[in-house]
Formats: sequence, C-alpha cells, structure tokens
Amino acid sequence: MTRSQRVLLVAGTALIVAVNVLVLAGVAWNRSGEPGSGLTLTHREAQLPYDFGYYRERGGERSSVAVTLAWRVPATRHEADAGYAFNYSRGAGWLDAARLRALGFDLSGDERTHRASREVLLVLELAGDAWQATIEQARREHDALVARGTTNKAEENAVLSAQQALRYEIDKASRLFAIDAGLDAAALRARYPDRARYAIVAATVRPLATREKEQLIFSGQIEEVSVSSITVPHALRIAMAEVDRNEVDTGRATFELDVAWGRRYEPWVAAVRVAAGGARP
Repeated sequence: MTRSQRVLLVAGTALIVAVNVLVLAGVAWNRSGEPGSGLTLTHREAQLPYDFGYYRERGGERSSVAVTLAWRVPATRHEADAGYAFNYSRGAGWLDAARLRALGFDLSGDERTHRASREVLLVLELAGDAWQATIEQARREHDALVARGTTNKAEENAVLSAQQALRYEIDKASRLFAIDAGLDAAALRARYPDRARYAIVAATVRPLATREKEQLIFSGQIEEVSVSSITVPHALRIAMAEVDRNEVDTGRATFELDVAWGRRYEPWVAAVRVAAGGARP
C-alpha cells in the first residue's frame, strides 16, 4: 500500500467515525430529558412492512424491523358529504389562508405562482374528537341510506358499502389525525397539553391555490411527516417476532408500540406488547 493510499484510508476511516459520533450524539440529545410526546400506537397507526413475516416463515430473521406511521386528516365537508369519511387525503380543510399565513407562507400572486413547501410543527391526535367525528359521519351516511330504503341491487350495494365503511372506520382505520399546525412548540403544547393523546411532530406543508368564480381560494396540503418510518430497536425485536401477520391482518390480534418523540421531534419505540392471540404457537 502506498503512502497516499494509507492517507486516504485513514482519512476515510476518520470521516466515518466522525459521522457516526455526530449521529449518535444527535440521537442521544433527541432522547435526553422528558419526551415531548408519547403515544401508544397499534397496528392501525403503525403499519407493518409488506414483507413482514416473510423471513420467519422461511426460518430466517430480519436484520431490522421498521413500521410506517399511518396518519390522516379530517375529511372536509365536501368529502364527508360525498361519503369519503375514511379518506386518507393529505389536504387539510383547517389549513386555510389565515392559517397558512400564520405558518409564514407568502400567498401573494395567482394560482400559477410557485409556492415552496416548508417545515412546520404538526399536531397529531390519537383516538380523539377527529376520529369520533369521522365515525359519526360514516354512521350518518349509513343510516341515511338505510332510512331511504332499497328497491334495487344498486341501492342494496350502496347500503352494504356504507356498512363496510363504518365497520372499517371503527375497527381498522388509523385513529391518528393531523388536526393543527404551528411554529411555536410551547404554544401548541399549551393548547394540547395531553402528551399521551397529542404528539407534536415535524412535517412539511405546501399551500395550494385554486380559482373559483374569480376568487382565489387557498388551502394547505400536508406533504409528509419528517420521520414516518420508525425502526424497532434490536432489544425489542424479539417481541415483534411474536407478531403473527395473518392474525393482525384479519383483526384477530394486534400489537402495541409505545412511541416517544424527543427534542428534535424524531420518534423511537420505547416498548412493544403483543395482544393475546397475537403470538405464534
């Protein structure tokens, strides 16, 4: 090995070590102190990867396990009236022009003006008022169709679909809703003090502009939560190995993850519990 090669090797090794130190320091700082939020999620809000169970079924083990955060926004009035109460749309009706300006967006220009997305703080509510309102909307849709009666196959199918939508909302749909956004974490926490019900996370928002009858209407779209893939730590992976994917998919079993968000609004899994019936024989 030549001298220049040795120098490059040492420099490359030092860079890798430095990057790892910085990453570990960031993780440690994020998890220091009391967590900013801590929610107990089930398979409804923490979705398993599509190939979960593949390795175990073939006698192997996964090198890592990560779940995806499944969140929603409350349906707008138009969506609710159309029967889309369980829609996973990212267009938030509460992100109007006033709210977008409060988040620092410049709304000058017309509908063709490019408006870049920006990072804000998003409030996620677990199994709260937004979820209950969505269930009630699905129930009203179902009850209205039943009260109208059925005289043909199409109407019977509509009632059946509404019934399935209601059951899906109650039993399977994510209960995690984006309900508010801001730039000041302390102000948001004062508004939503229950840390076990409301998580404050980082997310990106983009304003949208449409023209209706010569009037420019602004709305906001939540593009993504900054960290939506959550890795289960190695120490808890044994508990996750006991999850039976088929049992979970058919609703006969579930699991719970205690997920905390730290100083940098980055999540980590603190505990895993498999419900009775969720373990493999």
